[in-house]
Amino acid sequence: MPIDHLPRRLRRPAERLRSAMLTDGTALVILGIACVARGASYWGYDPSTGSSHPAEELMTIGLWAGVWIIIGAMLVLIAGWHDTETAAILYGAGVALHILWALSFLRATWTGDMPRGWVSAIGYATVAALAVWSVWRGSRAEVRVEQR
Repeated sequence: MPIDHLPRRLRRPAERLRSAMLTDGTALVILGIACVARGASYWGYDPSTGSSHPAEELMTIGLWAGVWIIIGAMLVLIAGWHDTETAAILYGAGVALHILWALSFLRATWTGDMPRGWVSAIGYATVAALAVWSVWRGSRAEVRVEQR
C-alpha cells in the first residue's frame, strides 16, 4: 500500500482521506462539479451563434445554467450526508440531467440538426453510466494484513 510507505505522521491523515474518498460522497462531489461546470459553460452563451439540441429549447439557456449549477452545488454540499434520501434524490437529478442531454443530442443527430451530435451523447451517457455504476457497486472495504 502506498500509504504504508509514507512517514508515520502522514499515515493517519492519509488513511482518513482514503476512507472518506471510498464513500458515495466522493461520487456526489464529482458529479456535482461536473454539473456546476456544465452550468457555468452556459453563462453568457448565445444560442443564436451555434446549434442547439432539443433539450436546450425547452427553457432559456440562462434557466438551464441555473438548473445545472443549483443541482451541482447541492450535490457538493450534501456530500457529507451521502447516505441520506436527499442525497439519493439529488444524485438521481444529476444523472437524469446527463441522460436528458445524451438523449437530446441523439435526437438532434437523428433529425439531422446536429449530424455529429452522437459524439456529445457518448460523453453524457458515459458520465451517467459511471455515476450509476459507482453507487450501485456497493462499498469497497479495504482488508489489511499486517505481518508480525
